[in-house]
Amino acid sequence: MEEYYIKAQGYSGNAFFWWGVADSGYTTDIRAAGKYTKEEAENICQRPEDTAYPVDYIDGLLQAQKLVIDSQYVDRSKALFEATPQH
Repeated sequence: MEEYYIKAQGYSGNAFFWWGVADSGYTTDIRAAGKYTKEEAENICQRPEDTAYPVDYIDGLLQAQKLVIDSQYVDRSKALFEATPQH
């Protein structure tokens, strides 16, 4: 059975927003994206901004796969220095 990822409206940088697992919100991390049947994808994609892509196609786009560091997990106190605003 073919499965689909659902791309939602919007981007973070160049990264797509994907529907999460079991309609759990949106994610830019394809590993956290939901995989939906064709029927589920057709039911979800009622808005023009939602698009279904075959899982095999997206997973096979090696040139599109990038490592992204999520800023919410980076401790700023670990930085070598922090720029101070100049007046």
